[in-house]
Amino acid sequence: MLSRAAFIRHHQMLVGIAFLSTWLGLVVDLTLPAFATDTTVVVLLDDSGSMRNQMRTDSGLEPRMAVAKTALTRVVEQLSPQTTFGLLLMNGARGNGGWLVPLAPLDRSSALSRIANVKADGGTPLGQSMKSAIDELLERRSEVPYGDYRLLVVTDGEATDRNTLEQFLPDMVARGIIIDVIGVDMQSDHSLASRAHSYRRANDASSFEKALSEIFAESADSSTDSSAANFDMIAGLPDDFAAEALKALATNRNEKVSVSQTTYRNASTPAASSPSGPTTTVAPPNGPTATVPPVQEDGGVGVGFFIAIVVFVIVLFNGLTKSKRRRS
Repeated sequence: MLSRAAFIRHHQMLVGIAFLSTWLGLVVDLTLPAFATDTTVVVLLDDSGSMRNQMRTDSGLEPRMAVAKTALTRVVEQLSPQTTFGLLLMNGARGNGGWLVPLAPLDRSSALSRIANVKADGGTPLGQSMKSAIDELLERRSEVPYGDYRLLVVTDGEATDRNTLEQFLPDMVARGIIIDVIGVDMQSDHSLASRAHSYRRANDASSFEKALSEIFAESADSSTDSSAANFDMIAGLPDDFAAEALKALATNRNEKVSVSQTTYRNASTPAASSPSGPTTTVAPPNGPTATVPPVQEDGGVGVGFFIAIVVFVIVLFNGLTKSKRRRS
């Protein structure tokens, strides 16, 4: 039987290794105990003027913004109290950097009252707004380097700052923040449809509410893993490893989003498929397009791979040591 202190140390190790494997894009069967981490989610709401346009509901037609507010209200009412929640607007709440509900542990009554007062007016600065949301999530993840971090984009149109979006999107996708997008009453799929982690169309009120509910349900499921089948595998790891693993995770790829360093190619050259995810085609302000697969940059994969090898060697060494002890 492990002591309480040893159990905590081994749980920290498990968390560190699990996130390391996720960061590297590896499929490793390492799971968390029943007291799994909570969800951190930012909703980026398009409050542009076009959200005043009408869309279908069960009772007739209503402004898209009214439908969005109703759906958001119902979802927030059902969120777990342990959720860390933020709501960012593209035009409103300018005095607070666009944060209608600053990212913090859920204050349900405050969030609901603020959602009720949202007005639709302005453009669609999607690129800068997504960057602001991702930067805030990365800052939070640097403090708590485990858990489920998500950005939900709710929009009815393409970015009015398209160059900004295209410059930053590859780096945003590469950071490991899950990006979900809901296209509201659009005639065709949003340009983010093939580049986000998930995309849903909401052409009427019922499909809007269904899309929101599905995304938040997925978020809750991914942040709760009750299996501990492989807990004993790391029981022999050195106690200091957990702190070092978490420190490495907290200091890698949590800096603010930047313009990706890309290798430009001729636009007529087909983009090669990427085993790590969908390929993003970037149109820089003054140059040809570039193909940017969503992978870690600035040596992130190299450092992570080295740490993963160290973990493997330590696990193997401890296993061999235990085997020798049993034989003796």
